Amino acid sequence: MPNQGGWKRWISVMVCWWLLLSGPAFGFVTDNALTNNTPNNFADDLQDAARWSNVPGSVLSNVRGLGEGLEYAIASDFCPQIIPLFQDRQPPTCNQIEKEIQSALDHWGENHTVLHFTPVTASLAAQIPPDGAREPWRGFGAEIDLFVRSPEDYPLVANFGAYTSFWFTNENPIGLQGQPVPGKTITSADIVFNNRSCYFWDTQAPIAGCNHFESLLIHEVGHALALDHPNEFPQRNFDTDQIPGNVMPIDCQQPTKALKLVSKIDAAAIMNSSLGEAAKPLPQLSPDDLGGRNFLYPLCQTVSSINLSGTGPNPWQLFGLLLVISFSGVFGIAAILQRLEKQRRKQRRK
Repeated sequence: MPNQGGWKRWISVMVCWWLLLSGPAFGFVTDNALTNNTPNNFADDLQDAARWSNVPGSVLSNVRGLGEGLEYAIASDFCPQIIPLFQDRQPPTCNQIEKEIQSALDHWGENHTVLHFTPVTASLAAQIPPDGAREPWRGFGAEIDLFVRSPEDYPLVANFGAYTSFWFTNENPIGLQGQPVPGKTITSADIVFNNRSCYFWDTQAPIAGCNHFESLLIHEVGHALALDHPNEFPQRNFDTDQIPGNVMPIDCQQPTKALKLVSKIDAAAIMNSSLGEAAKPLPQLSPDDLGGRNFLYPLCQTVSSINLSGTGPNPWQLFGLLLVISFSGVFGIAAILQRLEKQRRKQRRK
């Protein structure tokens, strides 16, 4: 689609079916069209990254951003169209599909106190920007909309299991620390499944040639957050070290600090493109996927946000740890006081 509005652009992210063994992944990449106006200099691409802005408010009151969570709407015909495409012996119900959509979204918000996802289907209809819309970046429907469409109705989805597009403005987004950060501001995203593809539900019974629904959707949500295919753009991949699979620490005040272009392989990244193969069941994020998320949406460490890498203790474990430390401190002090009292008694006897 041609650029409309001059300085504002529409970005379509071509979403291939990804596959665990389809090829190498190197750290994470942001959207490949955003190059900071230096297409031959990959080192500065992170300065042009797109992200959702950390502003308060709801899309229901015409505010688009992380406030109230990223709000999503499922098209009214989503379930009737996609259920017949499942090849399982027992296809999922609409209720199961809606829960799975929330679960796929929540993978990206795990252990993150700001990035989360809120359904607004009951209050706001999903809508794809109509052809010829003058200002689609202002947003149609919810912040993230989900559809099932035919290639005839939505040509971009042809030959793919799904296709994700997002709109952005050239305004600098507000970062999680409350200050403007370099890059573009995302205003809406559309995730469109192909009604000519097939899907399966049960991870224990994969169906050859069909896509695992949840795994494919997790991949698509990564695109809606502005991440791209690491193995498709290896020259643009960033990491903090040369060891595949390592947790990627991100400095919340300086997210680009320690990030560098790398060439080591992490084949487990869910953001890999399969380059045409069907999605295998691997519904989880790798450390590199989480590194990309934490670069775009970095949190300073607090008790409630220590576990940004997706590993380590959960909040209940932290609570238990604090209790243990507290009790240990109490009993430790009691033991010290008891020893001192014994010493005083000995001195009296002397």
